[in-house]
Amino acid sequence: MRIKFCYWDLSEYRKNCHPESTKIRRAFEMLDTPGNVGWAYGKYLLSSLDSDFSENEFGACDYLLGEIEKIESGETEGYTYESNGFTHYISRNSVIFEHSIFGVCPHWPLWSCPFTHYKVALQAARDFYALPESMDTELIIELPESDMAQVTLFPPILAENKMALEKNPSN
Repeated sequence: MRIKFCYWDLSEYRKNCHPESTKIRRAFEMLDTPGNVGWAYGKYLLSSLDSDFSENEFGACDYLLGEIEKIESGETEGYTYESNGFTHYISRNSVIFEHSIFGVCPHWPLWSCPFTHYKVALQAARDFYALPESMDTELIIELPESDMAQVTLFPPILAENKMALEKNPSN
């Protein structure tokens, strides 16, 4: 599986757009993924990268990567990152996503991805945000294939309460 970070020209989709003006928006896309898996990664992981890190403007990616290093070194067991889009429950094995506005509900059940996929995607997002905002800017990264067995099939089981967060849904 791969993730593509790029920019799209939205001017052709806007009514009455002046021909000389180009409106671009960053876009994250899953490549080479089976339907449900790619859809889930897009809905949770890529949406969280887009909504929760504000282009690393305030160092959120850098800060969270520092917390991830603490988890990897055994200094901490896990970390909870709360943001506008999602709450990220990060442990050494996986990252569980809970929607920050709707919580756990039928449209937004809990979902998790392997810890390594999250780390690689977050590092790539940080690197992408540092690149020029241009239609020529593109970054494609590969997620570790060895961790694919940990990917939760979508849709996951709807958790009934917060106690479900203490269990790793990918086990």
